[in-house]
Amino acid sequence: MLKRYIVIFSVILLITAAGCGKKGDPMPKVLPSPAGINDLSGAVKDGVLFLSFSSPALKADTAETKDIAGFKVLKTCGSCIAGTFEPFKDIRLDERKGYALYDNRIYVYDEDLTGGLQYSYKIHPYTKRGTVGDPSNVFSIKWETPPDQPRNVSAKEDDGRAELSWSREEGLLYNVYRYENGVYPLLPLNKIPLSVTLYVDSGLENGKRYRYAVRKVRVKGGVQWEGEGVVLDVVPKDKTPPTVPLDMKAERKGNTVVINWKEPPDKDLAGYNVYRIGAGTAKKLNTELTRDALYIDAAVPDLRYVSYFVTSVDTSGNESGQSRELIVILRE
Repeated sequence: MLKRYIVIFSVILLITAAGCGKKGDPMPKVLPSPAGINDLSGAVKDGVLFLSFSSPALKADTAETKDIAGFKVLKTCGSCIAGTFEPFKDIRLDERKGYALYDNRIYVYDEDLTGGLQYSYKIHPYTKRGTVGDPSNVFSIKWETPPDQPRNVSAKEDDGRAELSWSREEGLLYNVYRYENGVYPLLPLNKIPLSVTLYVDSGLENGKRYRYAVRKVRVKGGVQWEGEGVVLDVVPKDKTPPTVPLDMKAERKGNTVVINWKEPPDKDLAGYNVYRIGAGTAKKLNTELTRDALYIDAAVPDLRYVSYFVTSVDTSGNESGQSRELIVILRE
């Protein structure tokens, strides 16, 4: 009997030993979750709500952040039970639509809002493998009517700049936006909302059309409420006259007077105007701009003496001041 138990025990040991050398089913590997978002915020721009947040994929270059495929935006609707979040938008980074990217922040907007109702939003990042990250912080807002359009908005075109002005209203601030190549501007030109009624945008290209929007701003509860803006176009114009011609000389030669001068250094120079003063009256001699720094007056009047001066004209039509005036004696 003892030998029988020993044999059975030995068989069990052999079976157990054989099992130790065989791999079992692998344990399921836990996929890494994408980093959470903690800076979800909102602002009312152009009469609609814009939500924005930093993307983890944009802030760090790691295997985890490279795996991020997009973000699920959830919203509590104004008439829903409080705390019930429903799908609002699915931002897929590979589709490049439904969102805007500016300065490492992602922007989406919501224009389906009803006055007097409370709305809340949160974001979940998700990976290409389908792993959903932790929810972001919650942004909440009670919707109300944004400010109306500013009053008496006008623009003055100047040399390389645009001057925008409007009427000020008590308790309101203002933002000025400029479209870049037709792209909707997300951030204003001014760093902080303006309390003044004038904004000057300089360093512009003359002859190029620029589009601006001026909007009222009301700050309430830490949120900027901005209404629809007044949009207007501005084309800066060159109003700087060219350099005055220098070293002018005038000499009588027979029945003509030869006038010459030194060419100015202006790159936008279009030509010159030549004037003759006789009997106290100045007359422009050329019907079209003179291209060369030389002019021959072949129709000298029958006067004892006359005088001449020259001006420069640029491609924008700006005319310089007059050169020095030279007197030419025609007869003794």
